[in-house]
Amino acid sequence: MTDRWCWLWVLVFLLGCGGPAKTGVDLKKEAIAFNDAGYQYYRQSRFDLAQGKFERALDYNRLIDRREGIAANLNNLGVIAQAQGDLDQARRRFQEALAVNRERNDPAAMAETLNNLGMAYQGQGRLKEANAAYLEALDQARQPPSGALMALTLTHLGDVARLRKDYMLALNYYHQALMADTGAKDRRGPALRQERLGRTFLDLKDYDRAAMYLREALGEFRRLQDTDGIAASLKGLTLLALARGDRAEADLNGNLLLGLYQTRGQEQEAKALEALLQGGGGK
Repeated sequence: MTDRWCWLWVLVFLLGCGGPAKTGVDLKKEAIAFNDAGYQYYRQSRFDLAQGKFERALDYNRLIDRREGIAANLNNLGVIAQAQGDLDQARRRFQEALAVNRERNDPAAMAETLNNLGMAYQGQGRLKEANAAYLEALDQARQPPSGALMALTLTHLGDVARLRKDYMLALNYYHQALMADTGAKDRRGPALRQERLGRTFLDLKDYDRAAMYLREALGEFRRLQDTDGIAASLKGLTLLALARGDRAEADLNGNLLLGLYQTRGQEQEAKALEALLQGGGGK
């Protein structure tokens, strides 16, 4: 079943404006406006329109050799390519952005791009390269320390460990990510870590702890009105109920998730879920 929640992309949203160019056109301001318009289209899942805006922003930033903007636009174009399923193009864009950020010696920007590059590798099943990218991102996120970036990177390292079925290492990374989230104003991050912990305890057949974390995550995502998080938590709870043989609970959570998929037009996910519920299978 395709699960968009597996992907935690870092999209760069730029703010600010510069002085007017001698041509009478403020190219920096135009580039920022195009990038921000692309960001808004991305949030609406209108990827073709977002791509066009990011490409225009990249052209303007290249005209004035604005390296920060060039790296951000390349990164965002990589995110769009990944959302469209073109992982090779995504990887190339992230590698271009990373080269610019290395030249700029910007640790936070490098950490962001390395996380995205790691996800491109992960999507291609290249777990060794994904893990290496995340480890480097973790080093960069510590210079200076960034709670949000640290938590994001630790989560990605946990995801790789879980894919490798090294569940204890995955739990270690997810718990570290929760620690990095301490004091975070954005509650989405901690809720995401709880969802990951719940799924990992489900893998370990520790159903009580899986239920605790998944229910906590679902409650937080409902408060945040985060539909991706709600879907991920409901999916975990449905799989948990099936694993426990609790048909009524599986149908309750599964039908809630099915309605969400149908409302969002996720036909492939809805069909896979229906087949899972009819078959009464586990993960």
